[in-house]
Amino acid sequence: MTRPVHNGNSYDSQSVDQDLRDLALAAAHAGSHAILREVRGGALQVSTKAHPADFVTTADKAAEAAILRLVSAARPRDAVLAEESGVHDGDSGVRWLVDPLDGTMNFVHRRRDYAVSVGVERDGQIVAGAIVRPADGDWAAAGGPEAFAREGTPQVSDAVDLADSLVGIGLPTPMDQRVRVHAFVGELMRQARDYRRTGSSACELLSVALGAQEGYLGFGVNIWDVAAGIALVEAAGGEAEWVTTATGLEVLVAGTPEVTKTLVGMVKVI
Repeated sequence: MTRPVHNGNSYDSQSVDQDLRDLALAAAHAGSHAILREVRGGALQVSTKAHPADFVTTADKAAEAAILRLVSAARPRDAVLAEESGVHDGDSGVRWLVDPLDGTMNFVHRRRDYAVSVGVERDGQIVAGAIVRPADGDWAAAGGPEAFAREGTPQVSDAVDLADSLVGIGLPTPMDQRVRVHAFVGELMRQARDYRRTGSSACELLSVALGAQEGYLGFGVNIWDVAAGIALVEAAGGEAEWVTTATGLEVLVAGTPEVTKTLVGMVKVI
């Protein structure tokens, strides 16, 4: 059997994914430290991108630079897709999916629910990732056969019924789509125990992987928002599935296996 080549050495795919996981975690921590340095330095600057509520800060940019320095030094042939700096070409078959500060709106408003998210694709499949929450130091990482966290081993909830489940919601940006999703939330409230909206896909998916909520619906999310979270949820025994709704909305559905199946059936009709 031909094994993949990593930095000139022969490894089985499991070892490669473990190495990618460890580097993803180190990179996410580097991004977290960069954010905290910006905050403590007192020189944080905030600007906007596509619209007045689409924020980017000097902390986003500092975190991304710290992540990319570490990744490029360790694996210079890998490709990168990063939220702020875009596409960086590579030829190794590995691509890094980087959101240096997921939940910038929360961060700008001095809320604590934001995170650094570093996911990894190998040959087109998400195989590893790490999420770090700078405000409280919480983190988790997955890759190879293992997932681990600051406290314990990630494991999704054992809930099988939507009636026993908390479900996180990530809203799309266009207002007409938000209206449609809000109408759906009314139906979700009739069937689920309750719903949550933190404003950070990474935080939501981390909660799913740690068993703190049973599902997540991310409408209009980008792959860099959720790649690390997908790796974590799947390694923790959950499932993640991309769905196109009846009206063309793209949504990532993630959660426990049974809850994910139920949510997929519900969102298809939106």
